[in-house]
Amino acid sequence: MSDTARTTDYDQVAAEFDRRYALYGYHGTRDAVLNFVSGARDVLEVGCGTGHWLQEIRSADSPALHDNRRLVGLEPSMPMLEHASGLRVRGRAEQLPFPDASFDRIFCVNALHHFTDRFAFFSEARRLLRPGGGVMTIGKDPHAERDGWWVYDYFPETRTIDRARFTPVRMLRADVVRAGFAAAESFEADHIEVVQPAAEAFANRIVDRTFTSQLTVLTDDEFGAGVQRIRTADADAGGELQLVADFHLFATIGWA
Repeated sequence: MSDTARTTDYDQVAAEFDRRYALYGYHGTRDAVLNFVSGARDVLEVGCGTGHWLQEIRSADSPALHDNRRLVGLEPSMPMLEHASGLRVRGRAEQLPFPDASFDRIFCVNALHHFTDRFAFFSEARRLLRPGGGVMTIGKDPHAERDGWWVYDYFPETRTIDRARFTPVRMLRADVVRAGFAAAESFEADHIEVVQPAAEAFANRIVDRTFTSQLTVLTDDEFGAGVQRIRTADADAGGELQLVADFHLFATIGWA
């Protein structure tokens, strides 16, 4: 299986998807999303999954803004949408099923690398945005070589897979401008730091195929080999192995 052909079946992981938010706080991501949509009336999240980020926006809204804001989530996986609340639309990022100039803000979090054509998404976002509107994507950039993550350490195939499916931030800015946006910018949105005993990670099903797409896309043999690496390292450490997550998320914004 080629690294670019690896895809996640979100129909199969929908029920377990939100466990990541209990371990990784994503506080910087939350702030970036809330700042981006501040004051916007019509907001679309593409690849909304279970609707976690839309719910974060709703929870932060004042009563007056809540009543006057339209929040829409688009997602291709019906099981994921069934876990979401509010206005939900099934569809794909490359062909957004909405009329021209119908949104003020469009965003996606940890989703762009799953889209089959990111430039088509940026072009569609530009079509949907009103003058002065913006699109924002937040995700990893493994090409920056700044991440230390137990997933990469013990499942080495995931690093290669991520380099194939994630686009460097500098190229995303170029794509945004090429899609017709007047300006593009990027910044570090989040820095995730979590240390967890390996035994606890197994007990809480963090070392699990459903926890993150990096593990979901592995073959059975690749995943099994990684699990054995962790168990061996834990035994060598006398049962005191710590699994470290130390990675960064970057936001790229295009302004219409």
